[in-house]
Amino acid sequence: MLFSYRVDGYEVLPRDKELIETKLEKLEKFDNRLSRTDDDAVKVHVNLFRGTRHNSPNFGLKIQLTGPGVSFRGEASGKTVADAADEVERKLRAQIERIRG
Repeated sequence: MLFSYRVDGYEVLPRDKELIETKLEKLEKFDNRLSRTDDDAVKVHVNLFRGTRHNSPNFGLKIQLTGPGVSFRGEASGKTVADAADEVERKLRAQIERIRG
């Protein structure tokens, strides 16, 4: 997987990147198309943002996985980056399992 990050209103920390990447790499065991490392590798676009409405302490996370024959998208928010990442992982895993049948 090739990761790219876009961050709004928040400075992404190395531990946040590591957490997100670790969670998403778990999805590789559900669909072998996600584990390609060549030119056809899945591109992961991560948008991490901090809630701005009413000084919200919440973090938002949008993730899109795209590649040959692969297109999944998940979005969630949580009090921490880890909470949002957990929820997005659950949503993406559900999409993958639905496709696999």
